[in-house]
Parts: sequence; structure tokens; C-alpha cells
Amino acid sequence: MPKVTTLGLRTSRPGPTDGPVDQIQTALQIVARSITLVRAHERLLQAAGVRLDRAGAALLHRLYVHGSSLRVTNLADLLGVDAPAITRKIHRLEHDGLVVRHADPDDRRATLIALTPGGRQTLERVLDARRAWLERLFDGWDGTDLAAFASLLDRFSSALEHDREDTCGF
Repeated sequence: MPKVTTLGLRTSRPGPTDGPVDQIQTALQIVARSITLVRAHERLLQAAGVRLDRAGAALLHRLYVHGSSLRVTNLADLLGVDAPAITRKIHRLEHDGLVVRHADPDDRRATLIALTPGGRQTLERVLDARRAWLERLFDGWDGTDLAAFASLLDRFSSALEHDREDTCGF
């Protein structure tokens, strides 16, 4: 029988009598724990050859994905943190030459934050290192399994996004 913590979370793989949802729940716990470990983040940044904390990487990634400048309040909403925390992080990233501030042409009172070329290059190095890590994890998978996993994971992540937007989870 799998071990269960006081929070009701499994600490070992599901047994043969557990259903698919149990298997998924356990696998997701392992995935979440594995990708959020500080040590894993540090190894990724070391492989990328950059010095950047998780919050900074997340902020740069949001700007990168968005493709253009964002207001501080929009960044805070996207990252699920308060505006003062984002402002402090922006100061640090600006000092490091990774982001730049400029006035919002639609509202001169507001400030927009954009990636600098150095910020884009830094994030691309992190993304390249992450891709190399994932490629190592998928070494030995055949193309059919990898394509099926990608499709199902995309479908699941879309469901997660809709659930978060509609209900904020459980």
C-alpha cells in the first residue's frame, strides 16, 4: 500500500489496484516536486550559464511569451503576485540590464516593462537549457509516444488553464 502523508498525499507510486486518476495524481505530484526544486532550478541556470532567480526567470518568461511590453499590474496578475513584489523584481532586473521601463503611450501615468536584447538572450539560454534537459528525459521514447504525450499534455494543460480562469481550482 502506498505511503500517505498527513496531508493525504502519496509518497510512493500507486499500486496495481489504483485507477488512472490515482496514477495521474501521483505522477503530477512527482512532476511538480521535481520541477519546483530549488536545486533543479539552480542546475538549469548553471547549464544555461546565467545568474537569475526563479521570480526573475518567471517575469522574463512572461514578457517573452507576451511578445511586447506589459504594465506592472498586468505582470503581477499574470504571475499571481502583488504589484509591489513585481516592482522590486523589476528594479533588480533593470539594474542587471534585462528589462527596461518606458512610458505607456496610451496612459502617460503608467509604465510599461519590456525585455532588453540582453534579457531576451538570457531567457533564451534558460529555455535552451530546459529543452536540453527535457530531451534527455525523453531519450529512448519513440516519436509516436512522444507525439501522443505532447498532445495529451497540451489538452490537459488547456483544461487546467480553463479551470483556473473559471473556478480558481479547488
